[in-house]
Amino acid sequence: MRTIVIERCSPQTLASDIRQIHKPPLIAAGSTAMLVVEAGWRSGSLNVAGHAAALGRPLRAVPGPVIFPSSDGCYRLIKEFKARIITDATDAAAL
Repeated sequence: MRTIVIERCSPQTLASDIRQIHKPPLIAAGSTAMLVVEAGWRSGSLNVAGHAAALGRPLRAVPGPVIFPSSDGCYRLIKEFKARIITDATDAAAL
């Protein structure tokens, strides 16, 4: 497996909120699929997943218990973006 880090700024540039909004499209474009684990309703992971869906990347989710707010985002992905549920390691590896 190879890893590539792509940034719009030099390594010496300090992070700011404005620069953070540019990252999700870059992360989505550089991925072949998206796996989200226990994300809240307004999670940054959902932002990346939305960009990934727009690019036609497969979406998968590992939600926690339905009563926990930390699972709301995964259930949102399943409902709104037709993400498939990952139930075991074999499902995740197949992604």
